[in-house]
Formats: sequence, C-alpha cells, structure tokens
Amino acid sequence: MAGGKETPRQKMIGMMYLVLTALLALQVSNAVLEKFAIINGTLEGLIKESSAKNEAQLGQIVADGSKSNKPEIVAAVDNAKKVRQAAADMVKYVDGVKKKMMDEAGATAIDEAFINDHSSKVATMMIDKSTGVGTDFQKKLNEYTKKLEELSGRKFVTLAKAPKDMDAFKNDEKHANKDFLTFTFENTPPVAAYASVTQIQTEILANEALALDELAKKAGAAVVKFDKIVPMVRPVSTVVAAGAKYQADMFITASSSAITPEMYYNGNKLSVVDEGGVKMGKVEFVARATSFDKDGYSKQSFKARIMIDGQPYEKDMEYLVAQPVIRVTTGNAPTLYMNCGNTVNIEVPALGTNYNPSFSAGGAAEIVKGDKPGRVTIIPKQRKITVAVSNGGAPIGNQQFDVKNVPEPKYIAYIGNTPVDLRNGIRANQLGNLRIVAEPEANFKEEVPKDARYRIKRAELILGRGTAGVQRLNATNENPDLRSWISQARPGDRVVIDIKDVVRRTYKEEEEKVTPKGSSGIIMIPVN
Repeated sequence: MAGGKETPRQKMIGMMYLVLTALLALQVSNAVLEKFAIINGTLEGLIKESSAKNEAQLGQIVADGSKSNKPEIVAAVDNAKKVRQAAADMVKYVDGVKKKMMDEAGATAIDEAFINDHSSKVATMMIDKSTGVGTDFQKKLNEYTKKLEELSGRKFVTLAKAPKDMDAFKNDEKHANKDFLTFTFENTPPVAAYASVTQIQTEILANEALALDELAKKAGAAVVKFDKIVPMVRPVSTVVAAGAKYQADMFITASSSAITPEMYYNGNKLSVVDEGGVKMGKVEFVARATSFDKDGYSKQSFKARIMIDGQPYEKDMEYLVAQPVIRVTTGNAPTLYMNCGNTVNIEVPALGTNYNPSFSAGGAAEIVKGDKPGRVTIIPKQRKITVAVSNGGAPIGNQQFDVKNVPEPKYIAYIGNTPVDLRNGIRANQLGNLRIVAEPEANFKEEVPKDARYRIKRAELILGRGTAGVQRLNATNENPDLRSWISQARPGDRVVIDIKDVVRRTYKEEEEKVTPKGSSGIIMIPVN
C-alpha cells in the first residue's frame, strides 16, 4: 500500500484488499473471488479520481510557476510535467499488462467465467521468466520509482515489494525467500491477479501525488497559498504580574476555509477556534519569574508555532512580568502574638480579581484561611516567622513577621464588681463577696480578643494577723468561700492571696498554662 497523503477512503480500500488477499491464501470459495472483482472496480474508480487530482495539481504548479523566471522554479515546473507524463505512461503500460492477463485467461471482460476461473495460468505467465511479462512489469515499476526520485528529489519505497520490504512479512519464514512476482502472483486466480495489478496502479498515482507535492513546494505552488504568513499573538496586556494569568489570542494573519492550522505554545497544543473567519489559538498560562530588574520587571518569552500542511511558522513572543508588591494590613492584630490567632490581611493589589492566594509557613506557624482572599489567621510557634505567598501555584514572595510573647495578665481582687482599694482595704463582713480575677493587658485584649481569656485555677489564701497566719484556704476557682472568716477577722488583719495556677483559653479553644512571675501573683488586702 502507498503511504503519504492517503484519504480515509483509500486506506479503507487498501485494508479490504489486504483482507481479501489473506482470505485467498486460505483457499476460500468463489465468494471471495467475487469480492476481488468488486474491489477491482472500486480501485479503477479511485484511479480516475487520483489522476484527475494529480492533473489539477499540475495545473496549479504550472499556473503559479509561470509567474517566476527563477531557474529553480522553472525546473520544478518542467519536472512536474515530466512526472505527470511518466505516471500516465506507467498507468497505460499497466493497462497493457492487464490486457495480457485477460488474453491469457481467455476472457474479454470481468465476467462470471473470469471471476470463477481458479486456474493459475495468469499467475504462471507473471512468474515464469521465460514469458518476459512479469520481469518486464517489475523492471518498469523500478524504473518509474527511480524516475520520480530523480525528478522530485524525494525518496520512494519500491512498488515491486517483496516480503522483505514489508513489516508484516519480513520476519515470516514462510515467505522470507520469495521475490516480488512469486509473492504477488503465486497460486493466484486470474481475477485476484488482475486486482493486484490494479492496486499497484493506485500506488503509481499515489507516488505521483507525493512527487508533485514536493515539486509544488519548490515551485511555490501549495494547494492553499498565502502571499505572506506571519504568526501573531495579541495579548490582553503586555505587562502581567507574577502569579496572574497571561492571556492572549494567537492567530495567523492569512486564513483559509480549506485548512485548520495547528497552533502550539512552548510545544503544547492549543485549542483553535474560528473567530470571524480567522483561526485563533487561545493562549493562557500563569506568568512566572524568579528575578526582577531595578524597575521591578522581568522579561520573559514563549515560543509560538503554527503548523499548516506540515510547514511550521515560528516566532518567539516576549512579555514583561511585573514584580508583585505584597501589602500587609491587619484586622485585629497590629502585631503577632505567640500561639495566638492573629488576623492579618495579605494583599497583592497588582493581581486584582485574579488574586486567589495560598500561604505557607512550614512548621513555624499554623495558617487558617479566612472568609476573603488574603485574609488569614496566623498562629505563630516561633519568635520570627516567614509566610510564603503564592497565587495559582506561582510563588509571589515572602512576608516576614516578628512575634512577641503574650503579656502577663493583671491579678485583681474584687468585691462584687468593684475592684478592691488595696490601700484602704475591706471590712470583715465583705469577705464573703471577695473574688479574684486575671485580667488581660488592654492592648492584647483588643487585638486578639479570642486569646485574651484567663481563668484562675488555684490560689492559696491566708488570713494573717501580725506575723502569724490565722486561717488558710486553697481555692480552686476565682470565687473562694471566705464566709467562715467573717467572724474571725479583726481590724488590722490582712488577707494574702497567692495565685498559683492560671490558664489562658486560646483561639483554638485549648488551655495554655500561665505561671505568675515573681510577686505579680500576690495580692495583699488590709482588713479594717
């Protein structure tokens, strides 16, 4: 079978022919031979069709080549005429071989008698060297192939194929030593031999078409011709921020309804759409850059390639990537506190509506995405952290944060809702209403309110008189029961509160232990 630019119809006919040939080897019934007659008729129709197409192709070559006096174009036109003539002569010669087959079989047409003839007389005529018919046929095929190569400058596979020339049979021991004539005609009834030669005529014309295509390129005569072909890319914007999508339309300035070009970005095939009769490839990718110049730009490029009938048209397209500027604003927290839920807005204004970021800080912090792009809650685990900002998988930059420890709360005694005046003290009858509270530092409470929640879990209380302790009580909450001390307390006594254990409820609803430092957890209240 011929290669190159076969139509689906040609490929289908060739496949049917191969199947029938395989069935013939199984010595099948007359029904198979009838199919050879049908295939032969189809092949002869294909011969007329191919001959007409090749004649039209020659006319295009002559018409376009006549516009130039360049020697190479004149030679290509002249060689195209010689190729057309050589193919026509070869088809006519093969028609003569087919006539000899009919004569040998004693037939004048492909009729019932010819179809049902199971004899090998036609095969013998082609294989027997003494007749000269087969050997001359093989010689003419080889001469034709050589002539096409000389005229077009293109290499062709021989038309007189022996098993060694075919991938399907080259390793088949049964056929390994057979030559072209034996392999093609051995044990072949007349109608099958006749169809085999018709099949070779289609290959003669298919190779002619390939030779004409080659000469058309040299003569500047393609089936679809453009005076000037320029690949174009029309970007939405020539400047794009790293992490944003680069968007552009790739198209060709000349177009034809007869072709659909293939378009590629950096080797990746693009979908091609028809917009107003112009074929356009849609380019879209995430812009990336690793370094920027002093003005904050990075020059990048991609390769645009458009294929038309196997011919590539390429161009390197340049664009600028703008360095994104990360702007950090705060929600509740102007600074970050250790192990607290600090709400932060991390913005990149250059990305506009394309901003859909992701953040990471390794093991230095836990990051919880908020309800809007860029809004996050950062829970630091170290005194300094770096948050990496990306958009659409493309790194944008890093933002560093300093982290400070949570300020220690203040421990205050209350009578009801009124703070105790530690200078004037309290009366004995007020002891039953005493409570102690751990209050967060004001700025801390304002900035991270969900982390500024304290509770006293254990405290030691002493009713002191002079240098002695009159009563002691271990409280396990903020409301110690001191009612029994009311009758014992005297003016001049003092209540000493030593706060031992405090916990802070965190943003994540976990308890963090707080240990009072130095004397900060000791409260002394005079009794008056």
